[in-house]
This record gives sequence, C-alpha cells and structure tokens, in this order.
Amino acid sequence: MIHTERPTERFFQNWRFKIAIPYLTGDVLDFGGNEGELKKFVHGEYTLVNYDYSAMEGKTFDTIVALAVVEHINIAEIYEIFKKFKEKLRPDGKIILTTPTRAAKPILNFMTRIGLADRENIAEHKHYWNKKEIYDLAEKTGFAVKKYKKFQFSFNQLAVLKHEI
Repeated sequence: MIHTERPTERFFQNWRFKIAIPYLTGDVLDFGGNEGELKKFVHGEYTLVNYDYSAMEGKTFDTIVALAVVEHINIAEIYEIFKKFKEKLRPDGKIILTTPTRAAKPILNFMTRIGLADRENIAEHKHYWNKKEIYDLAEKTGFAVKKYKKFQFSFNQLAVLKHEI
C-alpha cells in the first residue's frame, strides 16, 4: 500500500491520476487502488479491490484501472488476473495500466534511502516491466495495447488495453 501521507508518494500518485483520468469512463474497477483515492474522479459506479477480490464478483466494468500495481505481483499471477479481467471488462471497455520502467529501479531505491519513498513498498516490487512485456501480457490474455507512453521522465509507463478484435 502506498503511504499517501508522504508528500512525494502523494505527488507521484497524483501524477499517475492525471495521466489516467482522461481514460476513465463508466463503471470502474480500481484494482489495487489503495484507499480509494481515485474514486472522486469516477462518474459511474466505483469498485475498489486490494487483496480481497470478492468485491468484483458478479460485476462487469467499463474501465479497469491498475495504477502502480502489477510490479507488486508475481508475473504468473498477473497473467491469471488479466485473464479474469477479460471476463470482467465490458465489450468496449479498457484497462488502464501504469508501472515503473526498469530505469526507475535505482531512482526508487535511492529515494527509499533518503526517506522520499516507502522502503517496504519499493521492496515489494517483484518485476519492472518493459514495453515488450506489456505488449506480450496484452496479447497472451486477449487484449491489444491501444495506447502506450512513458511519463515521469521515462521512469513510468502507461498502457491502455482493449479487447483484441
């Protein structure tokens, strides 16, 4: 969980929000959404899921958001989660994904050493995804990347995925 009482954590979270908000539509599943900080930007029904996935049972969504989440989960489990997203995402829906790039790792580690980032949170990072791996994840789980860009000085990346047609 992100400790949003830290000004730097809040700053980077808000930056991710600014990048993601233009893509939010309809009913939203905020996967790994911390304390629900994104809710105020959602105009449809908002569902928050952190560790207990039961809140998304029996529901489908126009948008699934996973901001700064996939790096905290084992790769094999991410593939299974995205297969579940395939079932939960409505036909014209989208997934909004952000994750730090590999170039961010030494910067984040430095930030933990000087107290600007939460050491425990950064230590939980299991994998730093690259563009090719994100495209591979999309392809192997039935999605297509419709938008990809780096932001935060290329230390973070956004991907918008839609159902493969």
